[in-house]
Amino acid sequence: MNEQMEDIGPGEGIRLAGVADAEVMARLFVQLGYGDEPGRLVADLLAMEPGRQVLVSENLHGVTGGLVLHLLRPLHLAPGWALISALVVDEEARGQGWGAALLAAAEQVAREAGCGQIELSSSPHRERAHHFYQQQGYREKPTRFVKSLLSQ
Repeated sequence: MNEQMEDIGPGEGIRLAGVADAEVMARLFVQLGYGDEPGRLVADLLAMEPGRQVLVSENLHGVTGGLVLHLLRPLHLAPGWALISALVVDEEARGQGWGAALLAAAEQVAREAGCGQIELSSSPHRERAHHFYQQQGYREKPTRFVKSLLSQ
């Protein structure tokens, strides 16, 4: 994927996140209800985990949103699939098309990687997000089992 993926307008677009984006990504994650850890985010962005891409949307005023995409190659399935582990648009930029642009960019990356599907999860209380995902062509598949390994 090239660094500047999709142009929305002059000075606007979707690109790969860099270390300099860690602080704003931490602020965006706080808007989703996750901890504010810019130090850890810098380390993770520097680590460049294989199969993970972090995309950001931006306009002339700065970063408007972010998306974390994981490309998976399960041994038992072909083709692979993509998993979006986080998608957030800044509260002040919502409703302007940034979420749809980030999803479209992630789908493009997944297709180019040979993935046959893309999935994401969303907390039950995020009803507006659920409606948005359905508008983007995502369908609910409710069976999912999760076990925390941190509390044992």
